[in-house]
Amino acid sequence: MIVLNDAAGDSVATSSGQSELDRLARDAGGGDPELIARLVAAVSPILVRYCRARMGRREGSYQEADEVAHEAGRAVLVAVPGYDGSPFLRLVHEIAVRTVDELAPGPAAPPAGTELMELLPALPALDRDIVMLRVGTGLSTEDTATVLGLSPGQVRLAQHQALLRLRSML
Repeated sequence: MIVLNDAAGDSVATSSGQSELDRLARDAGGGDPELIARLVAAVSPILVRYCRARMGRREGSYQEADEVAHEAGRAVLVAVPGYDGSPFLRLVHEIAVRTVDELAPGPAAPPAGTELMELLPALPALDRDIVMLRVGTGLSTEDTATVLGLSPGQVRLAQHQALLRLRSML
């Protein structure tokens, strides 16, 4: 389970099934500015961490990754009125992936000494997503499973295998 603080400082817990984040997204679809602000406060840190993990630093700064995260946040807000009740984290992830793929300029130079970031592209796409969500974004096993439509056991196994593969490449 991941616990985020919204703009009012209240905790917003997410987990598999119908989470508080799912309910917040559904309710924010009605256009209530306070609920929309709470939703933005809940998903913004996830988007920023994901974009920073995927894009890395450029010229010593995360500015470009933060700008892409901002655009992903706008796309999430556009999608909220049509939200269908499926896991909202999955929708946020799909939008973040699409936004980074569309807007990120070329591969980033990984931070100095980060061989792991250089090896991630060698992993199969699902393994790379799991490592990015678990390690780069900080999602729990359960939330990662929700995002990817897998069971927590499948996520743990794939993460273990991916880390073994990465370790063998070092």
